[in-house]
Amino acid sequence: MLSSKGKVAATYIFLLVILPIMDSLNGLLNGGGNENGLSLGIVYRLIIVVVSVMYWCFYGLNKRALIYLLLIFVYLLLSVIGSTDYGTTYIILLFKLMLPIIIIETIRSLYNNNKLNSRNINFIMNSWLLLFPLTMIIPYFLGIGFSTYGDSTSISQQAQAGFKGLYYAQNDISYVIDILYLYVINKVSMNTKILYIAEYIMVLIVSLIMGLKGNYLIIAVVTVYYVFKGSKDSKSRLQKFILLIMVIIGIAAIFTFFMNDLNTIIQRWQYFYNKNGFLSFFTSTRSDRIAPTYNWISEIAGIKGFLFGTGYNYTIMIPIFKFVEMDIFDILFQLGIVGAVLIYGYYFSIYLKNKHIKFYSGAFLLTILISTLSGHVFETALSGVFFAVICSGLIVNSNSDFKGESLSEG
Repeated sequence: MLSSKGKVAATYIFLLVILPIMDSLNGLLNGGGNENGLSLGIVYRLIIVVVSVMYWCFYGLNKRALIYLLLIFVYLLLSVIGSTDYGTTYIILLFKLMLPIIIIETIRSLYNNNKLNSRNINFIMNSWLLLFPLTMIIPYFLGIGFSTYGDSTSISQQAQAGFKGLYYAQNDISYVIDILYLYVINKVSMNTKILYIAEYIMVLIVSLIMGLKGNYLIIAVVTVYYVFKGSKDSKSRLQKFILLIMVIIGIAAIFTFFMNDLNTIIQRWQYFYNKNGFLSFFTSTRSDRIAPTYNWISEIAGIKGFLFGTGYNYTIMIPIFKFVEMDIFDILFQLGIVGAVLIYGYYFSIYLKNKHIKFYSGAFLLTILISTLSGHVFETALSGVFFAVICSGLIVNSNSDFKGESLSEG
């Protein structure tokens, strides 16, 4: 029988562990469409929020967290009131922005009340390390799922490139796989167990079949770092040599089995590189959206727009994409400098207190890099939940984390 402490942790852990399953089911049910309506994905996340608030009532929040949550809620409410376009869509977007913060503060509250510890966070990460790749590999071989680029559900057509399983946004799942690659290569570099090697190969397979430039670049950099970082220990050097051989054999095998898919991806890259030039190609035209939006805010809203944002209004300057798809710019354009400080200040306060936690601090910095250059993390439902667990890993793995004064008896 689970103790009361175990039941509390198990409930919340279960809700987080099933993330890849719920998002894959959501993609299967709505045909890969976005979650701007009341979908399974939204309902699932609403349940997380309801359970989180219940835990807050039982176990309390420290005063600083409560003050921050009230402050950011009021600020976002004012932003919604000031946004004249797409009110419901903007509310859903801000809900996704707040979701990771809600999860972090719930885990912090449970941790402060000795209901959850670092083993629970590591269990979530290890579960995701299996579930995320499997929810892409299984649909691939079953012939269901969506191409990374293109509208068809079959990647065999010439116009299609890459494969993202049943997930809606390729940038979301790419971010998740990037961090999981960092996680698994960190495990393999310390211990070359058969299970770890199998996990590594699965992550490498889904990374390659997605066909995303940023994903490939990050995997290359992370691999080079782990293979060649200095070590005086002979056992570590042997493990790195095994890792290097494993990487070479793994990539060669994957290229053999998935050559047709990879050729399609490369052809697509060549086409857009020749068409758009290096910077637009490298940022997937995101960089092209910044200047027009900046100029529009300067003309229409002036200094007030830069300080407090324009809500959802700025998206009229990006009619096809709606967003710049770089978190720092989208948050600046939506919430202004004040809002960006509130959001980024919150996350960096967690990092700066706990930056000595090796994997989680590295994952945090990699997240900031990805969210700035390669797509949304803070404002997407999948990436946001994943990032919340990374930040929670920083908190619960640190003995020096300030637990704060609880506002209720726990």
